[in-house]
Amino acid sequence: MRHAGLTGTMVLVAAVVLTGCSPARLDLVAAYNGDDGKPWIMLAPCGRDDITWVSMSSRPTDPTGSAGPTASTEPTGPTEPTASPSAPSAERDSGWWSSRIDPGIRGGSLPLFEPPASWRARSHGAQRLLPGDRYGVEFYSPDDGAYYGEVSFTAEDLAGLEPGEVWAGGRAMTRSDFREHRAGRC
Repeated sequence: MRHAGLTGTMVLVAAVVLTGCSPARLDLVAAYNGDDGKPWIMLAPCGRDDITWVSMSSRPTDPTGSAGPTASTEPTGPTEPTASPSAPSAERDSGWWSSRIDPGIRGGSLPLFEPPASWRARSHGAQRLLPGDRYGVEFYSPDDGAYYGEVSFTAEDLAGLEPGEVWAGGRAMTRSDFREHRAGRC
């Protein structure tokens, strides 16, 4: 009986250690179509938290049209794609990541493919939305441990948005609903 109690305790300790080391993934980024016709993102950290790192990535979805596993949970602009779904990855890939943003920012909106120069972002790839690709945006807080904000979306998700809607949490919602959604996550 002592062995069973010890085993149960070890399992509990292992579960706490394993889950305690990973930051929580929160739907705190929204994607939307800007008035300028470009895809935009809204970064919305909890409370008065700062954001110190931001990244954007893309990848083709699988041939069946469904997205595979995401590094994060993920607008569509008027740009006509020039690469076909079978084009090499380098032609289809779009992304950027910021250097450490110091001092941190409290959130805000920006065009998806135009991070501010002060972020010293490093970009790669086409820097445009392509049909069938999945885009992900993530931000991190200064301690990199409490949580990170994310959104995952496709060009098709953004094309389906009504004026005033954003894409967050895997669905379309109004900006007001996004604020409530964010409050429920923090």
